[in-house]
Amino acid sequence: MLVSAGCSLTSGTDPSRIVLPPTDVLSTESEVETTTTAPAPSTPDTAVALPDWTIGRVIALAPRVDNSHYHQGSVRPNSPIEDTSGFHFTTPDRRVNCSTGTNGSATLACRLNTETRGNPPADTPSSCRWARNLVTLSTDDAQRGACANRYPVLYRSTIVDYGHTISISRFSCLVETAGMYCLESRSKSGFAITPRGYLPIAAGDRAPSALTGIPESASESEAATTREGNQETPVPSPPTS
Repeated sequence: MLVSAGCSLTSGTDPSRIVLPPTDVLSTESEVETTTTAPAPSTPDTAVALPDWTIGRVIALAPRVDNSHYHQGSVRPNSPIEDTSGFHFTTPDRRVNCSTGTNGSATLACRLNTETRGNPPADTPSSCRWARNLVTLSTDDAQRGACANRYPVLYRSTIVDYGHTISISRFSCLVETAGMYCLESRSKSGFAITPRGYLPIAAGDRAPSALTGIPESASESEAATTREGNQETPVPSPPTS
């Protein structure tokens, strides 16, 4: 969605649809930062048992990028690109840039490179440089709007190609033409940034049909079972919008 000068690694921007295998226990991401494209092993903290039509399952099944390519960015739009200790990425259309590990806190911060609305909370300290176009994600949930001086997001970072997930510690973000979908594994909450704007999401929410190929009016027999261990439990279909 959202070409980086010099350091962007992008092999193509054609959208891809995730092919969903039978439901089983999956991990949305790894507690240890991985540098491989293979899915990370599941742990008790990150294991998610979800039916095929959920956002969490689609994110978990998408091919993963190599994290070693995502340590570069620039502090300002036109400043030199430098190596950093944090992780930084952008969507192919450059509409969203994200950073984590830049301020010592376990928070993913993303900047929407579009106009946004919203005022800072009444209790915002005077030292805060409030940015309405920031979105943060932590174990406490996703929040829209944040202090830019507390959650810096680098520019000109490496692209995550459409159809791929980047998984950093407890955060996983899937980039697709339909939007970017990010989850935090402990809270199972996150956010989506689509052409319609910002939207809070949860791992168990129905994924858009553009991601799954499953119509949102699919019947219970098509998209409504999940497993808990070896016990299969029926799950009612989510309401259609």
